[in-house]
Amino acid sequence: MISHIKVIKCISLTSVMLCCLYSVSADADMCPNTPQTVEGIVYCDNQFTLWVNGEKVAVDPVAFTPHQAVKVAFEWDGSSSLTYAIQCEDYASASGYEYIESDKPQLGDGALIAVFNDGLNKGKGTQTSADSWRVHTVTFGPTDESIAAGCSADNLAACVIENRGMPDGWTQAEYDDSHWPIATHFTAKQAGWGRKPTWTATQGCCTLTSPVDRSTIGCDKSINQNQCLSPIVEFANSEAEFIWAQDLDRDNRVLFRYTASCNTQ
Repeated sequence: MISHIKVIKCISLTSVMLCCLYSVSADADMCPNTPQTVEGIVYCDNQFTLWVNGEKVAVDPVAFTPHQAVKVAFEWDGSSSLTYAIQCEDYASASGYEYIESDKPQLGDGALIAVFNDGLNKGKGTQTSADSWRVHTVTFGPTDESIAAGCSADNLAACVIENRGMPDGWTQAEYDDSHWPIATHFTAKQAGWGRKPTWTATQGCCTLTSPVDRSTIGCDKSINQNQCLSPIVEFANSEAEFIWAQDLDRDNRVLFRYTASCNTQ
């Protein structure tokens, strides 16, 4: 793969033509070099926190249901790299199971899909894809050992969760994530869009639903319309992929990182 191309640039000074040869990366876009407002759409099953270059940008305001997409925005100087760091977590209990308040506890799947209009990546903007985002699983479970020892939906007391820890400084641009594995791609059918959100314009609120019986449990007026978006609508024409760690059901709290770079010539 060719990573650099040679470019000859010439300028005319009276009767003298001066030319210089310089290198431009073929793998990154040119920086706009002017301040930009970058917007994005993030959907995580169930809840996310987003940092850019170490600064917290957005937090999903709904802990569980509905499964809504959130519009986010941040300011960018237009010349520095952009390191996206996202913590995404499934709604798993200490046993690794969901819906433990019901008579049918189950293992729930996680999912992350996001896109940002920073204009990088050949003008397509930054988006989640399995070949470029890296992941670290913080909590995993129930473990194989606990399942072998009797952990099940009928015996949650036997279930054990493995906590692999939150790496120090993982949201910062300078953090070295090269040892993290790459993300795993899942289809929309595998990951799912979750429970559709409902925005009630007349009341100015997002309808909250019970994770146990799906009943309506309130109408949250602290949430604005951009925080109560339908993910299937927002990502209908997107090339972004659903990503997660390797185990869709048992990787419960997962960290994601990606750095988008641009040239400064």
